[in-house]
Formats: sequence, structure tokens, C-alpha cells
Amino acid sequence: MFVTLFNHYWWLLFPLSFAIFSVMRAVLRDDESRRILSLIRSYTDQGKEPPAELLALLKR
Repeated sequence: MFVTLFNHYWWLLFPLSFAIFSVMRAVLRDDESRRILSLIRSYTDQGKEPPAELLALLKR
């Protein structure tokens, strides 16, 4: 049963893996943006100017 199902729909592995990796990449990018914003917020809470490198990372 599984072999027959796999033989008919093996090509679905490609779009499904693409969709899964796209979602994972979006989640990781969102997490990175949140960490950068948190770091910028900590600089502004201390009354300091955040480094230009942090702001550049946020604009990517």
C-alpha cells in the first residue's frame, strides 16, 4: 500500500519540502528581528544611541 502510494505521489515531496523550509525560514527571520528589536530597545532604555550596525541589520 505505502509503496504504491509513494510511487504515485513521490513528486509531492518537492513542493512540501519547499513549503516547510519556507515556513522555517520565515520563523527564524522573525525570531532574529525580534532579538534585534529587543537589543535596540535595551539601548534606548539606557538612553544610549544604538549602533548603526544594529539598525542596518534591521533594514535587511
